[in-house]
Amino acid sequence: MMPLPNIDNDYLVDFLVRLLNTPSPTGFTETAIAFVEKELLQFKPLEFSRTRKGALVVKWIGTNDAEPVALTAHVDTLGAMVKDIKPNGRLQLSRIGGLVLNGVETEGCWVHTSKGEKIRGSYMLNMSAAHVYSSKVVETKREEEAMEVRLDARVSNPKETRELGIEVGDFVSFDPRLELTNGFIRSRFLDDKACVAAIVAAI
Repeated sequence: MMPLPNIDNDYLVDFLVRLLNTPSPTGFTETAIAFVEKELLQFKPLEFSRTRKGALVVKWIGTNDAEPVALTAHVDTLGAMVKDIKPNGRLQLSRIGGLVLNGVETEGCWVHTSKGEKIRGSYMLNMSAAHVYSSKVVETKREEEAMEVRLDARVSNPKETRELGIEVGDFVSFDPRLELTNGFIRSRFLDDKACVAAIVAAI
């Protein structure tokens, strides 16, 4: 049996932290893929290629071609896409993946424009003030039509929002809420970035 690699745990955690802080919702993964590829370039002689959909394939030549081994992991995460720019300039989103909206309510997020700019915002219930809407805040079902992104910008209509470079179809990433405490890593998107980090650290 092949011996297990001697993993540098400090390096693994450092790389994982950097990867977790790299936004990569499904369909918007090129930055994260390029980040992993650049990291691997510093190690053993490896062969790199891309699939038609942009996935990174790394080949490490072994001593026995008769029994090849394949390891897989993914950098893409849950996220969202701008579905509509509302009359008040705020954004309605469409989910990417199995995103549970309760889990990202009040979360900070980034809107990634087609020109490569990032615009900050918060994902909120559209009736979030309990002192105004009373029990509706609790009773309202958290679904796409009831939620909105409030941008950290002075906008009050679609024209002003579009002037920021935002358009329908832009990707939205949510903060990972990464914390390192007592040897534990708490973060969104450990599935599957932790596996990516483990493979890179093993190489």
